[in-house]
Amino acid sequence: MPATPPLPPEDEPVALEEFVVSASPFARAQDEIVPPTSVLAGQRLIFQREASLGETLAHQPGITSTYFGPTASRPVIRGLGGDRIRVLTGGIGTLDASVISPDHAVSLDPLLIDRVEIVRGPATLLYGGSAIGGVVNVIDARIPETLPDSPLTGRLEARLGSAAESRSAALVLSGAAGPVAWRLDGFRRTSDDVRIPDFAEAAELRSGHDADEDGPPAHGFLPNSAATTDGAGFGTSYIGARGHIGVSFTGLNSLYGVPGHSHHDDPAKAPEGVRINLRQRRADLHAELHAPAAGLRALKAQFGLARYHHRELEGDEIGSRFSNRAHEGRFELLHEKIGGFEGALGLQTSRSDFFASGEEAFVPPSVTANHALFVFEEFVRDAHTWQFGARAERQTIEPRGVGLTKNAHTSVSGSFGWIWKFDERHTFAFSATRNERAPNAQELYANGPHTGTASFEIGDATLRAERSIGLDVSLRRRHAHVTGSVTAFLNRFDGYIFEENTGLLDSNSGLPLYRFVQRDAHYYGAELEAIVHLHETRGHLADFRLTTDFVRGATRSPNETLPRLPPLRLGGAIDYRHAGWSFTAEWRHTAHPGRLAPGESHTAAFTTLNFFASKRLKLGTADAEIFARATNLLDQTARLHTSFLKDIAPLPGRDITVGLRLTF
Repeated sequence: MPATPPLPPEDEPVALEEFVVSASPFARAQDEIVPPTSVLAGQRLIFQREASLGETLAHQPGITSTYFGPTASRPVIRGLGGDRIRVLTGGIGTLDASVISPDHAVSLDPLLIDRVEIVRGPATLLYGGSAIGGVVNVIDARIPETLPDSPLTGRLEARLGSAAESRSAALVLSGAAGPVAWRLDGFRRTSDDVRIPDFAEAAELRSGHDADEDGPPAHGFLPNSAATTDGAGFGTSYIGARGHIGVSFTGLNSLYGVPGHSHHDDPAKAPEGVRINLRQRRADLHAELHAPAAGLRALKAQFGLARYHHRELEGDEIGSRFSNRAHEGRFELLHEKIGGFEGALGLQTSRSDFFASGEEAFVPPSVTANHALFVFEEFVRDAHTWQFGARAERQTIEPRGVGLTKNAHTSVSGSFGWIWKFDERHTFAFSATRNERAPNAQELYANGPHTGTASFEIGDATLRAERSIGLDVSLRRRHAHVTGSVTAFLNRFDGYIFEENTGLLDSNSGLPLYRFVQRDAHYYGAELEAIVHLHETRGHLADFRLTTDFVRGATRSPNETLPRLPPLRLGGAIDYRHAGWSFTAEWRHTAHPGRLAPGESHTAAFTTLNFFASKRLKLGTADAEIFARATNLLDQTARLHTSFLKDIAPLPGRDITVGLRLTF
């Protein structure tokens, strides 16, 4: 991983900044990287920060979320989610159970995020076959890599929200004593059941509702969506002239409800439902040595170790238990130019000891081990840059269960990229990748009722590795009054693995029967992001931002739409800044999904209006920012087609959030 760059000043003009991203072994600007990238930081991060990672990123081009209530939500990139998206914290996986089920929260909180770097598409071989859809790298700077400018710095952020009566606060302190830098942080977030504009259940479900027997359906709030989350961390590094070595220790606790059916219109009378009590303890190490020998640019090493578990509570009783004892390590050797090529060789290894018991233990306990070698090389000549990558990966899964056999796959992937800066204003980028992804334990061995998705899941131990060919073409402009990018992509899968609705019901649980199958399939789509600089003088700045994206996906034989595809989205915003004031007015429209997968229900289109205002001022020696955010101002009922809960859990209604951010 490259060193974390300093954040840009927040009073700079709104633009598609040339942020350095974590898409190659070297620090690179966005125009110098083949795959499309996005960076969320600074004031834009303050504006879009939500209680979950998925909702925080959901307005980025090509990204939606799994929305399983306000707490459990993972990113969906170009229609791909779950095990095809790698969520990293500082370059190492989150080491939790969020991939197993969408009701399992990602074990990090956006309150402590400094920056999020998103790499879309399959050209992400540095991070494994499971990054076939993209990489989300969350940077929290818990392990310092540079000495701070003063012995003690910090920031405090506090927020109040109306839709769920949420209260949240985070404190970060950092400092140094000689060559030793340190960071201490902590946060707490609490919220009640989320207010919604109308009924929790969609009209199709309410039409079959027996009010005499079950009582009225939930209206005006989302039952069992309250949450309490807190955590803390400490990191320290020794920083010398040629590098650094540091460690961090973090803990996170969360108790949150899993939204579901309820037959009460008063939150005080609603049943508790299923709640998840989550706990993770984690240690990380990061070391970097510059110029260790002739011809070598740097040595980098990272290691993460975590103990994760959660209990699913049905009232006061424990219904199911999940745990994951996991570690992941990376070692990279960066070399200087050899015959015009510069690049890196790397080794990655991980192990996950997963255990589940209870009524929802639909996946047997298993140990998954993964070992990989990768190489990345870059060649630059004049206006052309060529990038090459390759990865060989060995995965083994040992299930613990009667009649279950060990599964092993060896995967080989490769990528080619070309960047052509054909004038000072425009850059053309093209990438072609061949990826292989081995099936995970859930796809191989699932066999039981999964209440999180209201289905009975059956795996297939004979599944082979999933292969794909991915093509990306981008045109980027970084000049004058219009900046932006437009990207088109195509992914063709040989043996795409997904849950197919069989149309049958399990005889014991009565749940719909889903079976993991392999079909040849394809995804294609496009993304556009542009900024038009309307007005800029010494004291005033006005910009117009436009975004749109769409994705289509289907199996090839038979030709059937794949489930939970993101619909077409359009967005526009006006940003205005003057004398420390910042204003943003935003309009977003999500269309209906068009063609549906077999067994899917229709999702209505919706439009939201959002507004953000902030004022920067001095409070003594501290820099302060007071902000207010209004989302879904029209109080529209909005359901995400990418969510398993779309028919029983709409997005929040009108919400007013106010907050204060201090930097000292």
